[in-house]
Amino acid sequence: MAGLFGRGRPRSPEPYAESSAGADFSARAREIAGERGSSPPALPGKADLAVVVAAAAAELGREDAGIRPPDSSGRPGGIVELPALPTVLVPDLHARPSFLASVLGWTPPGCLESLATLLEGGKACLVCLGDVFHSEAGGAPRRWSKAFREYASGWASRAAMDEEMGLSLAAARIVLEAKAAFPATFHYLKGNHDNIADEEGGGDHSFYKFAAEGEMVASWFRFCYGEDLLSEYRELELSLPLAAVGPRFVASHGEPAFALSRQDLLEYRSRPDVVEALIWTGNGDAEDFSVARGLEALLGPERAPGARWFAGHRPVDGRYALRAGGAFVQFHDPDARRVAYLLPDRDPDPDRDIFDIET
Repeated sequence: MAGLFGRGRPRSPEPYAESSAGADFSARAREIAGERGSSPPALPGKADLAVVVAAAAAELGREDAGIRPPDSSGRPGGIVELPALPTVLVPDLHARPSFLASVLGWTPPGCLESLATLLEGGKACLVCLGDVFHSEAGGAPRRWSKAFREYASGWASRAAMDEEMGLSLAAARIVLEAKAAFPATFHYLKGNHDNIADEEGGGDHSFYKFAAEGEMVASWFRFCYGEDLLSEYRELELSLPLAAVGPRFVASHGEPAFALSRQDLLEYRSRPDVVEALIWTGNGDAEDFSVARGLEALLGPERAPGARWFAGHRPVDGRYALRAGGAFVQFHDPDARRVAYLLPDRDPDPDRDIFDIET
């Protein structure tokens, strides 16, 4: 397999050790992102990637019931119950490993330590809102066009697609290693681009935008890593939660298409309509009052009057967009390193709580 990626391609670093400090993980994330002399990021070797996928899948399968209450079969349900801690929300990643690395190294307002160190000490939570694959910003359209020609050739050449997947898998690797390192404080929610096999069904749909991105990623992954590892990664995707619930907010990849109950989310594995409702909803497609009723169902009738639902999925003009009478906040910009920083003892305020992280 080493020869598959070409001679001289840097070997992937060893998986992150869980005993390392948070500051070390921040440096590790920068290394994976290619910020230490390897640009674009190196493709991981098959064995290394398999180890990282297995470690993250194991953590997802044994999450504490207090964090992910179980479904009726005893498996972790679709809700992450967040403690009363400062929480950083990260919208769509879209093959931007440097974005996530910068978030982990960021020192939030009023803090003296990096976010990675806060995660390590159980002093904060980080929730990614999905979509680790498929770059969108900068030179992405041109790269996808070149990669499509490579795909049509049966991968006789792969330079553009290798670059794309180097970025995507670097972002994925930071996510997976962070989940293994900080299982109680780092969470990743499923998005519509988290469909590595480009499957149709179960709430997922094939994806295309600049090219046949979904089909191309699945084909490339099979060609480079094989069907078994593709299946293992796909099983991990299907085990991802759909929503995170904090003291004064709910977060998901997209806007809820209809009002969702706690039970709906817990039983998401057998509810493709629920999966689709939180990862594919377009602007203007949600039922009336789906956000308000969902906030009441998930936060309770005595919820804070300023509670809000945060999501990415659709890019915004400006720093954020409000929908559902101001109760739904979108803040994804593929060209910005934008996060929301929410404190448990105050109502969310997009003007105050949404930040663009300096590079």
